[in-house]
Amino acid sequence: MKQGKIPVYYTRCPVPTATGIALQKGFFDELFLETDYDFLNIKALGAKHADAHYTHSIDHFFREGGGSPPIWARAQGIENQLLGVTFMEELLGIFVRIDDSAKTVADLAGRRIALPVWPNLVFNFWRFAAEKGFHSALKVHGMDESDVVSVDIGEDIDPHKKRNPGPRGWGDAGCDYHGQLQALLSGKVDAIFAKGSEAASLQREAGGEIRLLYDVSYSRDMNDRVNNSTPRLVTTSKQLVTDHPEVVIRYMQGILRAANWAPLNAKETRDIVAFECGIGESEVEHCFQPDYPQKFLPSLTPELLGSVEVMKSFLYQRGYLASDFSVDGWVNPEPLKEAQIREAGQDDQWRGENASTMKAGV
Repeated sequence: MKQGKIPVYYTRCPVPTATGIALQKGFFDELFLETDYDFLNIKALGAKHADAHYTHSIDHFFREGGGSPPIWARAQGIENQLLGVTFMEELLGIFVRIDDSAKTVADLAGRRIALPVWPNLVFNFWRFAAEKGFHSALKVHGMDESDVVSVDIGEDIDPHKKRNPGPRGWGDAGCDYHGQLQALLSGKVDAIFAKGSEAASLQREAGGEIRLLYDVSYSRDMNDRVNNSTPRLVTTSKQLVTDHPEVVIRYMQGILRAANWAPLNAKETRDIVAFECGIGESEVEHCFQPDYPQKFLPSLTPELLGSVEVMKSFLYQRGYLASDFSVDGWVNPEPLKEAQIREAGQDDQWRGENASTMKAGV
């Protein structure tokens, strides 16, 4: 920490985020260079605050990533605020053994699906992801959870091993579905759920012994495609917005700058996404739909806020949340609005050769 500077902390998930791109490209360095703020990785706080990635228990704090932890934290009474939403389509896969006879999800009727148990995780977002993934897949096929048998499968991975990366990214990602994979291969269950870049790590570890039965991301109904990382949320603490609005606006500027840079630099964006997610460059298009470079720009449109409402309602109805709350009352649109105004007036040099055609609008 620099002498006399006010520390402000950031964290992001191992998924494609504008925060990750802005960090890799040095946009935040530019924006905070001659300010009173020291923009720090949450790792600087040490193991004592490792769970803040989920709990939002730090007053001067930004987070971009999967939507369920900030929703859970808000329901716990934490005064965080929603600053922006993105929705990047990613693989939402139902996987079976390679030799399984199932041709569609309908063939799983009466069979066993895995729901993960993470005993050392303060909030089990992995279980929510699997529960929502199976719920949507079954719904698309005219079924519900009563048509299958849910089996709890323990995961003994250290929940903090990847949640708080260094400033240069995540490095090589291990498999977050090890227990579920072993349960599938041993015949203890007949199907497991995996999403996004984590699905690539799962398939790599499986070594050709599993296959994708169905990808929920191809459902036409956006509500079906809601999962832990769809939508992704940009959140901060109410106290930071109140006490230091300038730092919040500058953070949002960095996100906008990265989001507008990405479509103009698709190859480098792919390389950054691969590095941020801990997967190979060739796996990026397998995990995310081809238009992913265009999906980093945060917004607060009714459609995107509707997807947040779907996520929150599912979490509340399934008992993950301590209380309900209003999504509209959670949103603070002002930092994004001001950041858009500032970025629209910036020199276009950083944007790339054709940057003048881009807009940083909602």
